[in-house]
Amino acid sequence: MSKSLKKLVEESREKNQPEVDMSDRGISNMLDVNGLFSLSHITQLVLSHNKLTTVPPNVAELKNLEVLNFFNNQIEELPTQISSLQKLKHLNLGCREKGAEGAMNRLNTL
Repeated sequence: MSKSLKKLVEESREKNQPEVDMSDRGISNMLDVNGLFSLSHITQLVLSHNKLTTVPPNVAELKNLEVLNFFNNQIEELPTQISSLQKLKHLNLGCREKGAEGAMNRLNTL
């Protein structure tokens, strides 16, 4: 994990920042961002313009999320655990690669 991502996580935790912007950082796996899923206080997570293809079930640990932005990634599937994010109001999966229809079909419980 790059120092800048580590710093973002640490600053969010220390300053109790509700919004975390990790856009355009070359992230290919959310699990590689140490401490991300411990940020249960955040309400907005921006991961647009990265290289993500999956969303780990751990996303459910971010229980206060209201906005989750995956714009311009290659997400093909969402974990069922995402439906436990009861405060989630906006999920952006825009500008996906072909074949991402399956992810959208799993959203009927949100």
